[in-house]
Formats: sequence, structure tokens, C-alpha cells
Amino acid sequence: MIFIFYKAQGISVGSSLVEKDKLELATSLIAKAKAKGVSLLLPIDVIIADKFALDANNKIVPASSIPDGWMGLDIGPDSIKTFNDALDTTQTIIWNGPMGVFEFDKFAVGTEVSSWHSFLYINMFTTYIGS
Repeated sequence: MIFIFYKAQGISVGSSLVEKDKLELATSLIAKAKAKGVSLLLPIDVIIADKFALDANNKIVPASSIPDGWMGLDIGPDSIKTFNDALDTTQTIIWNGPMGVFEFDKFAVGTEVSSWHSFLYINMFTTYIGS
């Protein structure tokens, strides 16, 4: 889901999954968040792969530097730290699905760490979870 927000800002996302029919919605949400002074926290680094497969080659790159032919499949370690740190001051979370391709162990770390950390804080703020 993050890649639609990057694509809406003109940032290359390689071959990452993007729902092109939702680009206008993403642009609108970015503008609304900015107008209301609301933080729209997106990953700063991602784990990319050269194919959607368990045996894919993978590496960590800044979220704004996904090369052509590669796709984002999980959030990176800096993003995990950023998200977990943000939970200390967050009052509301809107969470839509897993952080990565949790079906493949090497792309499930972001989902597992973030899900567990959020679970620990679940009663401390309003949480909206979708899938």
C-alpha cells in the first residue's frame, strides 16, 4: 500500500504493487494530512527483491530509490525503528494490512515486529485496522 503514496508523489517504485486506480485518492489523502498538520508516516527504507519469490535476491534501499525491475516486499530496519518510536507519542493509528509479504519469512520481519509492538500498545490509543 505504501507504494501508491510514493507513486502519487512522483517517486519511482520500480515494479512494486500499485493500485493505479487509487492514485487520485492517495494524492488527496496526502494533501488532507498536510492541510490538517497530521503526520502521514511512510517507510523510509524498504527491502526490495528482483522477483516475487522465496528465493529472490533482495537488498535494503531508501524507499525513494527502488530501481526498475525491483519491487518492495517489506519495510526496512530504519522504518521499523521509526514506526516503533512513533508509537510512543501516537494517539491514533490507521493500519491497513501487513508491512511486508509475511508469507515469505525473509519479507515478514516488518510485519512481525510492528504487529507485536502495536499489540503491546493497543490500549493506549485509538486504532483502526483494516486488511
